[in-house]
Amino acid sequence: MQGGSYTIGEFARRMGLSPRTIDFYTRQGLLHPEQPSHGYRHYSEGDRRRVALIKQLQARKFSLQEIRRVLDSYDRQNTPSAVETMEQIVLDLDRLREIIQQTSPLPSGASQPAMRAVATEALQKATALCSLLVTLLQEMPLA
Repeated sequence: MQGGSYTIGEFARRMGLSPRTIDFYTRQGLLHPEQPSHGYRHYSEGDRRRVALIKQLQARKFSLQEIRRVLDSYDRQNTPSAVETMEQIVLDLDRLREIIQQTSPLPSGASQPAMRAVATEALQKATALCSLLVTLLQEMPLA
């Protein structure tokens, strides 16, 4: 282990995961280790932060596709600031609240199981988002 560069075994031990899990994340494109000429992959501190975020998102029931989108947004050069992102979330939530309030209740029996499934999934994702926001606020230093 040199200057934050870890082999897959060292990295897996440090992250509390199996090398197989690290390999899976790499194959899925969630991690991008360096691969020098000798062929061994080396994981960095940036990869460590990515795995920590992956574990947080998985614990909150985000799918791999959703996790990939979150990680991809961090990788883009022109990513909006955290403040801009939070402002956009507030606007999106306000818009969603308006849509829900304008939606009239369905007649009895009409697609209630489908509506219940969609509402349950939306509630799970909203709960996960709230949990992430709470974690973010707890980690922010007070100004």
